Amino acid sequence: MFILGITESDGLALAMLLVMSLSFSVIATLLYCMFRNRSKRDPEVDRLLEELEDKQSPADPARAGSGKEQPKEPWERESEWWKDDSTP
Repeated sequence: MFILGITESDGLALAMLLVMSLSFSVIATLLYCMFRNRSKRDPEVDRLLEELEDKQSPADPARAGSGKEQPKEPWERESEWWKDDSTP
């Protein structure tokens, strides 16, 4: 069937080219936006990163370097409780 002088196989090829060009243009637009905004830095992100660093650093540096384990609660098991040394 001819529609505007285009056969079915030509229509399929044109539709595929249209979809591919649309896909590549979307990817190119995303890359352009990423490239354009790469130098902009959000001050809120910097503040959050500093907040995370503060949380990760120990509150008491003298206690952090001691290397001793924290006392365990009564309900906590040893780290290797599942290993049974009594089996042959």
